[in-house]
Amino acid sequence: MRYFLFLLMIISPTVLAECNPTGCIGIGKEALLSVYPNQTGHIYLQAPAGKEKLNCKLVKGHFMVLKNTHPVFDAMYSTVLTALSTQKQLTVRIVENSEDCEVTYVRMFM
Repeated sequence: MRYFLFLLMIISPTVLAECNPTGCIGIGKEALLSVYPNQTGHIYLQAPAGKEKLNCKLVKGHFMVLKNTHPVFDAMYSTVLTALSTQKQLTVRIVENSEDCEVTYVRMFM
């Protein structure tokens, strides 16, 4: 039983790395392949493998959008960058059925 729990602890972040209809979760490039701000001030988050499961229309077939008009835009962008740079598990939740795969919230796990 101890051996099983040990294995579960080791592989659990990998098992959780995926996209589903409501968002993507993972560590580092498992959660996002790239992050870039564009000239409009929005942040484009490149969805990882499994992006076809997302229930939204990805921008250019690859990107979720963190809009600069979101009430907690700065905190969310900071959370994304922190999670990626510290290799913490990150969840990116989208607005289902959105035309530009809008990000509604992000969550970093310690």
